[in-house]
Amino acid sequence: MANANAYKEISAWSNELKVEKLTYDFSEDTGAQGTYSLAKFLKKALVVDACVQVETACTSAGLATVQIGTSTGDADAFMDTTSGAVANLVDDFTVKETAGQSLVVAEDETVDLVIGTADLTAGKINVYLAYYKAA
Repeated sequence: MANANAYKEISAWSNELKVEKLTYDFSEDTGAQGTYSLAKFLKKALVVDACVQVETACTSAGLATVQIGTSTGDADAFMDTTSGAVANLVDDFTVKETAGQSLVVAEDETVDLVIGTADLTAGKINVYLAYYKAA
């Protein structure tokens, strides 16, 4: 499943450090189980830091899980399903997964949020990525 809003296109054209804020928002994207692409890298990039912040608590009729990572690299680089268990997804919960702090992202790779086990019924999650252009 794709998100209702178009994903953000990320391009690293210079060697300067760039930071992107990517957002999943239940009110715009629904909470159905599936994959929501938050961004697509137009060029190869080196992610040097990533942090996930729950802006608005996520709720679920069941025991939903959320994972966030890259489409062809590391599917849970930024949030794994243990950290992304709905019970943890309260206002201002933050997580920095060790695996997601140094990661090469290929051209045309997407940053995906995957909802599993049960649908979400509310919530807003931000992903902050710091990255450089990779040669």
